[in-house]
Amino acid sequence: MALWNSRPFDQTGPDPFGRSESKKTETGLTADSAKCPTCGANIFYEPELESMMCRDCGNIYAPDTMEPRGSLGISKEHDYMGDSDMSEDDKKRHEIVCNSCGAALVADENTMSTMCPFCGSPALITRRLTREFKPDYIVPFKIDKDQAKSIMNTWLKSRKKTPIGFRNKFRLTKMTALYVPFWLIDCGVNTDMSGTGKIHAGLETSIFEVDSTITYYVKGVPFDASLKIANKLMEAIEPFDYSDMVPFESKYLQGFYADKYEQLPTEMTERIMRRLERFSRSETSMVSKKYSEYEVRGEKAFTWLNSLSVKYCLLPVWFMNVDYDGRKYQFAVNGQTGEAGGSVPISKVSETIDRFLFRTNGKLAVLPLVIAVAMAFCCGVLMSLTGLGDLAPSFLPIVLILCQFFMVVAYFTAVLVKMGTIQKIFGGKRKTAYEINDYDKDPGMDCYFDSTRHSDLKVKETLLRHVVRITDDNGRVVDEHSIEF
Repeated sequence: MALWNSRPFDQTGPDPFGRSESKKTETGLTADSAKCPTCGANIFYEPELESMMCRDCGNIYAPDTMEPRGSLGISKEHDYMGDSDMSEDDKKRHEIVCNSCGAALVADENTMSTMCPFCGSPALITRRLTREFKPDYIVPFKIDKDQAKSIMNTWLKSRKKTPIGFRNKFRLTKMTALYVPFWLIDCGVNTDMSGTGKIHAGLETSIFEVDSTITYYVKGVPFDASLKIANKLMEAIEPFDYSDMVPFESKYLQGFYADKYEQLPTEMTERIMRRLERFSRSETSMVSKKYSEYEVRGEKAFTWLNSLSVKYCLLPVWFMNVDYDGRKYQFAVNGQTGEAGGSVPISKVSETIDRFLFRTNGKLAVLPLVIAVAMAFCCGVLMSLTGLGDLAPSFLPIVLILCQFFMVVAYFTAVLVKMGTIQKIFGGKRKTAYEINDYDKDPGMDCYFDSTRHSDLKVKETLLRHVVRITDDNGRVVDEHSIEF
């Protein structure tokens, strides 16, 4: 717990967590007042946050009153043009730069590379560090290369819909041990949502306006800061065990490569908010259990953060890039827990089956009928070609019965296809090949939920109207009466 309570930032500068008292004003924002109350830098409106945000200190403010709403702040690494301000450890490190894709990896003086792990290019150059490199924390590797290869082979066998030639393209010797830069987010999350709930009781229906507010805290939610690695891939191999997290020391980097961050938290607001809001929506879905029907109004959903802090941490990943059919596919194994992930192509056969089962929507309902007629025609042709033409009168009843059977089967199959029943029978019980071969879903916020902090769900419902349906003697609804509240 001590790691989470420590703040490895400059305490003499502006408070990046929004804990310093900010200037409040009740007046609206004007062109002359578009400055951050905390650090005085220019301030901008962020649509994802529906708030004003300072891109220098990361503090967030209400657009109408400029009252603090939280912070996405962090003390930035300083850029250095020379070695004068670098630590002695950084002077011993170097960068391995790819001339093809521009990737720049940090390594110790004894670690070299012959191939870029991101694009596979051998066009690499080595140079001295151009800026200071020192993360706050690191989670060391626990999985070695042989274990990672075995895990990846097992994972690939679980992907049954891949082309036959795809696995032959794999060269597991290309797996690279890479420390990936992550921002670890601690914050409180508040989400307001509105919806309409209906309770059916026989011929009566009560309609409610439902307003819900959920408040909870999360700790250590990871967001990778590398632009060269797919975000979904890193989410697929979560979670990491932060009990192994230690303050960064040079010894952990020996023999490994480390990527440098390319995005600050203030540049990832949409991604951060989208993931947290997705969890909030899933939690507030428990409200719907009370109602016969419940519909959320997305335009009335709003999420904001508070008590937000950020840590810069390196997390261990075995990474591999594979070229297949003109496209690059990325794969990874969690270097601590062994969780594997990636996205693989699907075979043409699986793609064709999916197109029929999931995407026809009745457009090919006539296909079984065409097949039945073709089969009946083929029976007649087969009889004539095998010398049975003279015996055709005696075989005619059998042929007619077969044709009728095929026609009946074709008719009911066409009806089932038109109604979508075929898709439900064969498709409803399994995922599509794209879903099977796509990245696994992230583990959600449950594993990052801070149970030591208070969470709350408040629901306020307002009865809008009461509807009573009126029936005739046969039980048919002929009218309805609505009472507004």
